[in-house]
Amino acid sequence: MRKTRKFLLGLDRSEGRLATGSQVVHVVSRTAGQEILFEDQDKETFHKILFKQLKFSGLRVIAWCFMGNHFHLLLEIPDRETALACLSEEDIIGRLSGFSEELSTKLLLGEVADCRRLGNAAGLTRIAEKVGKRLFDLSMFMKELKLKMTLAFNFSHGRKGTLWEGRFKSLVVAGEEAVRAVAAYIDLNPIRAGLVEKPEEYRWCSYAAAVGGMRLARSGIVSAISYEKKITWKQALDRYRKFMYGIGQEVKGGATPDGYEKSKGGFSQREIEAVWAEGGKLTLAQVLRCRVRYFTDGVVLGSQAFVDEFFMRQRDFFGERRTSGGRRMKGAQWGSLRVLRDLKEDVVVPA
Repeated sequence: MRKTRKFLLGLDRSEGRLATGSQVVHVVSRTAGQEILFEDQDKETFHKILFKQLKFSGLRVIAWCFMGNHFHLLLEIPDRETALACLSEEDIIGRLSGFSEELSTKLLLGEVADCRRLGNAAGLTRIAEKVGKRLFDLSMFMKELKLKMTLAFNFSHGRKGTLWEGRFKSLVVAGEEAVRAVAAYIDLNPIRAGLVEKPEEYRWCSYAAAVGGMRLARSGIVSAISYEKKITWKQALDRYRKFMYGIGQEVKGGATPDGYEKSKGGFSQREIEAVWAEGGKLTLAQVLRCRVRYFTDGVVLGSQAFVDEFFMRQRDFFGERRTSGGRRMKGAQWGSLRVLRDLKEDVVVPA
C-alpha cells in the first residue's frame, strides 16, 4: 500500500462531514488493463451488490456511476468507534441477514443459532466482534464489494482470474463546495464518454436514479447541495441540475414536445476543449465535463484551512521543506478549492 494511503484510511474523521463525525471520500476502481467489460446486465448486477454491501457496512452513498470499465462512488463514512458503540451485539449480527444466500454467511448464521440454543453468550460476543470488524470501514467495504462483483462477473461470463486493476483510488472530500463538485463530476461520467446526451438517460448513475424517484439517490443530492438539509428535494434538484449543466453551456433551440425552445448561446464541448488546449482557464462548470485527475489523485480536496489542518496532523509523512498543505489547482477557475497533492501534468483531460 502506498504510504499516503496508510494514513489516508486511518485519519481523524472529525472534519469534512455531512453528519457529525463522518468523512466523505471519493473512490474509483478500474478493470484490469482498463478493458471495457461490463454490459448492461453486469451494471444491474453491480447495483444489487453495491446496495446490499452499503446496507451491511453502514456506509452511505451520496453519488455513484458504474461505467464499462470502472466505477465511481462518493461515500459518507461514519466515525467507526462511535457507530459501533451505538449497536448491540444483536444489531451487528442482524446485519448478516442481507447475505443469507452466501455459503460463508450461512455457516456463520449456523454458529449463531448453535450459540443461542446452547446459551453460549461468549460465542455470540466473539461472532459479533468478528462481524463488527467489517463494518464502517472503507477498506473492508471496497474489498468485499470488488470481490463479490468479481465472483458474479466471472460466473456469468465463464471466466477466471483478476477483474480489477489493483487497489482503488481514494480522495478525501471536505466542504459543501467540494462535495457538490465531485458529485456532479461523477454524474457527468456518461456525458464525457459520449454514451448519452443527458445524465438522466444513463440508468447506472445516481442522478438518473434520483430523477427516477429513488429516495437514497435524492437524499445524496440534497446532501451535496446543502449540508444542513433544510431545503426540499425539488429545490435541491433545481440547484444541482443548474450546477451540473453549467452556466455557459450552449442550448440548441428547436421544436420540443412542449413547444419551441429558444437557442441560448454558450460554449460547445469542442470550444471548451479548444480553450483548454490553448492554456486558458475553464470555469468549474466547464471542467466538470472533462476528466479531472485531481478528483482521483489529489488525496485530499477541500478548503485551504481543511487541507492545511490535514497536513499538520500528518506532518511526519512529508519532507522538511514543505511548510503547508493546500496547493492551488491548475487548469480551471477552482475558486477556494485546494488539493493536498500537486499534480504536475495532465490535470484536466478532455473526454
